[in-house]
Amino acid sequence: MTDMARQEIEGRLNAHREILVSLLSAAINGPEAVSGMVRSLGEDVLPKDGAEDPGLTPSAGYASGAEKADEIRAILSAANDRAEALRRIGP
Repeated sequence: MTDMARQEIEGRLNAHREILVSLLSAAINGPEAVSGMVRSLGEDVLPKDGAEDPGLTPSAGYASGAEKADEIRAILSAANDRAEALRRIGP
């Protein structure tokens, strides 16, 4: 396994862990906490201070964090697409 593959796996695993912990804490706090949790996850993955362009060879820590953010973005996008589709087909 290459270093990059390990970083990618670590980043994706961290994203899934972050979403799972967020979902469970929102479930414990009640239904109204879910929309705030989704909004918070979306805000956390926005690039800050030009950090989206670290150069040609990002450090291992940045690469893992970038993979985590990419995975959270992909999951949120898929969830939004599914929610929209469910709204279109109705109850």
